Amino acid sequence: MKKIFTILFFVSVFFLGFFPVKDTDFGWHYRCGKEFLTAGVLCIKNNFSYFLPNYHFYYTGHLYDIILAFIYDHWGFLGISLAGSIIFTLIALVFVKLIKNTKLGFVTYFISFILSYSVLSLGFRPQIITHLFLLILLWLLESKNKKLFFLVPILFLFWVNLHIGFFVGLFVLIFFIFYKNKNINLFQKLLIVFISFLATLINPFGLNVYREIFNHITSPLGSMIAEWVRPSSFHLFLITSLTIIGLIIIIKKKPTNFFYLLLLIFFSLLSLSARRNLPFFYPVFFYVTQDLFKNPKILKFFPDEIFTPILCSIIIFFLIIYVPKTIEFDTSWTEYCKNNQVVYPCQAIKKFPQLTGNVFNTYEWGGFLIWQKPNIKVFVDGRMPAWKDENGKSPYQVSLDIIQTQPGWNEKLNKWKTNYLLIINGTFLDLLLQKESAKYNWREVYRDDTTVIYKNKK
Repeated sequence: MKKIFTILFFVSVFFLGFFPVKDTDFGWHYRCGKEFLTAGVLCIKNNFSYFLPNYHFYYTGHLYDIILAFIYDHWGFLGISLAGSIIFTLIALVFVKLIKNTKLGFVTYFISFILSYSVLSLGFRPQIITHLFLLILLWLLESKNKKLFFLVPILFLFWVNLHIGFFVGLFVLIFFIFYKNKNINLFQKLLIVFISFLATLINPFGLNVYREIFNHITSPLGSMIAEWVRPSSFHLFLITSLTIIGLIIIIKKKPTNFFYLLLLIFFSLLSLSARRNLPFFYPVFFYVTQDLFKNPKILKFFPDEIFTPILCSIIIFFLIIYVPKTIEFDTSWTEYCKNNQVVYPCQAIKKFPQLTGNVFNTYEWGGFLIWQKPNIKVFVDGRMPAWKDENGKSPYQVSLDIIQTQPGWNEKLNKWKTNYLLIINGTFLDLLLQKESAKYNWREVYRDDTTVIYKNKK
């Protein structure tokens, strides 16, 4: 019965993680990976946009980009969705091992997944690599097999080249110094921390990856990018409440596990600062408080006789409704264009193929245009919110000033030799140019329900 229950759980997780590809950053990730596969070039220089053309950004996800491009070239969006399913299944496997109680692991994984659904539903993104590697790191650190502990630096070697979120793992390593482990002494802990840090320097940018992290930390991303805003009131209340409960549980148990204490505080603060960090907090909470939930009086509320039919029902639902919807989305260009996170200007780029040169664009369309119109240079895209111009402003803020027709907007466009505007129909900029395009030397050349294109007459 236990084997059947386990198989049903992982099958349901596999289908649950079969998300359509809705990441607005897919386009530039794909182009970066494709350029390496075809020309051996990494995305170090800013070759995709005409704003800040000499900017060097130290994004370390090139290995993810290469994998993404390879999958897409061979199996399309379905291949990417399938890769996401595999990653989510691995996350569930490691999490259950961390909880050390199969039934409790199954239940708390589903709870964590549901509470983080709004973030995880974007599918196979570099962030879920960090989700997986964080859990693997915790498993390695607490493993009774001392040899596994010394695999930590190897984990960081891959992590740093897959996603910039590796720095979260370094904090976990530092916290682990306070963990009492009879098999590992303080010197060995410090040695692993030091070697792991050195491993993070084995990347195309060396120490500069930490400059990129600093830029992200010091940039007001919460006021610009949706996934960086604070969680909803529900999550703020829940995270705060669970953190207080968790702290009481940890402190009450003697001797106090300072490793758990620091983990809970750190990931609580991360999740309270940005909703993109929700998938880290909930698994960590259940991990550090698992002893409480292993009480037989609690576990008796989750008998196999109930869970087996529930899991079967979930799988049937996925097979009948959920999976076909993902397949339809991943295989239909119309679905991708119209029912994504944003409505893309697919019709515009098809009906106006003469779009060339420097194109000022809506921020959310940047990655899409980089992918679909490689002959143009966009103004802004998802790589750039933490970049800064000579005035210390983010490209996103600069583009928003132009869209909102703040003083000097047209002078900025002319300064950067903008050839076209490709923006959302009905924005402040569009409404102004509908009335006074001649005054500002712009001419409308295309319009549909979503998009409007203006050409510079100079």
